[in-house]
Amino acid sequence: MEYQQQPPMYQPQPPAPKGKGLSIASMVLGILGCIPYAGWACAIVGLILGLVSKKQLKEQGAPHGMATAGIICSIIGLAVSVLITTCIVCIACRALNEIPWEYYSY
Repeated sequence: MEYQQQPPMYQPQPPAPKGKGLSIASMVLGILGCIPYAGWACAIVGLILGLVSKKQLKEQGAPHGMATAGIICSIIGLAVSVLITTCIVCIACRALNEIPWEYYSY
């Protein structure tokens, strides 16, 4: 007696579009870009990953909203990081100018 194989009860999922992981990494790095001093590096890498991801997803015809969000988060993170770093440097310079240095001469 020969048994026939039953068809699967579910449809296999298509593979995820190439570049989806880059979009998520771009968003995460863009959010981490708000950290002072080292955040600008995260934001720049996030911006690059977002642009690469958007290009890959457009070529495949896949939705690229996550890549756009990653690019926007990276730009905002870069701006915030530069602003915070600039403020900290200005405050430090102002504080150093108010120290009476004549008391510290040798």
